[in-house]
Amino acid sequence: MSRPVSAGRIFQRWSRRSFVMVCETSSKRSHVMSKREKESLDGIKRGWGKRLWSTGKLAASAAQLATRQVLGARGEQDRVLGETLAKEMDKMKGMAMKVGQILSYFDGILPEETHAALRSLQQGVQPVAFEKMKASIEEAFGQPLEELFERFEEEPIASASIGQVYRGRLDGHDVAVKAQYPGIAETIMSDFSMLQHISRIATLATSVDGPAIVRELRERFAEECDYIQEARHQRAFREAFIDTPEILIPRVFAERTCQTVITSEWCDGDDFYTFAARASREEKDVVARLLMRFAYECMFSLGMLNADPHPGNYLFPQDGRVVFLDFGCVKHFPKAFLAHERRLQLILMDNRKEDFRDALMETGMVAKPKKFDFDAHWEMLRHMSKPYTVKHFRFTSDYIKRGMEYNQPSNTNMLYLAIPPEWIWWQRLQWGLHAVLMRLDAEGDFQTLFRDILSTSRVGDI
Repeated sequence: MSRPVSAGRIFQRWSRRSFVMVCETSSKRSHVMSKREKESLDGIKRGWGKRLWSTGKLAASAAQLATRQVLGARGEQDRVLGETLAKEMDKMKGMAMKVGQILSYFDGILPEETHAALRSLQQGVQPVAFEKMKASIEEAFGQPLEELFERFEEEPIASASIGQVYRGRLDGHDVAVKAQYPGIAETIMSDFSMLQHISRIATLATSVDGPAIVRELRERFAEECDYIQEARHQRAFREAFIDTPEILIPRVFAERTCQTVITSEWCDGDDFYTFAARASREEKDVVARLLMRFAYECMFSLGMLNADPHPGNYLFPQDGRVVFLDFGCVKHFPKAFLAHERRLQLILMDNRKEDFRDALMETGMVAKPKKFDFDAHWEMLRHMSKPYTVKHFRFTSDYIKRGMEYNQPSNTNMLYLAIPPEWIWWQRLQWGLHAVLMRLDAEGDFQTLFRDILSTSRVGDI
């Protein structure tokens, strides 16, 4: 779909550089913690020195993986390196863990054995000690935990990049309580301070404003650390889809929600990989359409999107519904951006190449039109929009990998593109959604669904 030239290229550069920024030297130890490690774990790696040291260790493993890929090597060592990466990223939490989550399900960047090892990051491996989390929750509300909830299970059900999720009971309702890691907001902002300097170098000789992109990412991560804001987002999405029974967004309990804790309705369901293993072809295709409908209706009807579509943010009850979780990373779009994007999508769907140049220029993304190869860009976008230009399409790893191949360093168009902040999140959604649909082996008529969404679009600000 839309402008994957930058999508793939930026994604590859960001993923691989972030990957290099995040790793531990190769070790044959499993990521499973020993009893001693579990008992001594009391928090996250903090401080500039410790995180820089972990970054260096991660870089060593990343370099080994890169060397193996160049040599065409595959096998057990890829799994071992993946486990090493997952363990160190999980210790760092925050941005490092977020990068690992993306790498875990996005084909074309790492060997499959490494993908499989990194999937543990979608639910977390190493929890922060309960005593530390309990103290943080009690400090946030100014009350003992026993007074806040009728029941509160000490073992977390998931450890995410910014917080841990527990099961509890409130006013007779089972609830999911997400509590932020103590000090994680400050840690993430410190990471972004380092990234701000790196971005200036990473985007040299291009038309990309690296620091502006980092500022945009920093703003979204800052919002993600504000659970009051996340609660607002969650309520807005729930209200928008309240009349769509197939889509379930958990209710928020405001009385047990604050800046660092959010309490939501408990929802049962299979995780993504359990669902993918047990579901029939028909069930997978129905779910694929629901995931796509949610993503694009949010974008083109609500003017906002939940920009974190990784497999750990979905649950699949036996009744065929999809539960959408985690509304921390939400992007609101201005009317002009949505109008340009909608026009461009329709041009691609209708194969109107004669209108393409003007439509692309209107987006403001072409910084140097005299040097820009519009024909090459058209072919690239037509490939990426293929799910929406044919009557029947199947999401395969070959489709994803081909999109990445279009975005190799030999693509000089990257030098002449200006990247607006809104586009970064739009591409994160699209590439992430396509990767998830590929993992489902989804197929069907996505063209009609997407065209219907565009034709009924209420393009504008919310």
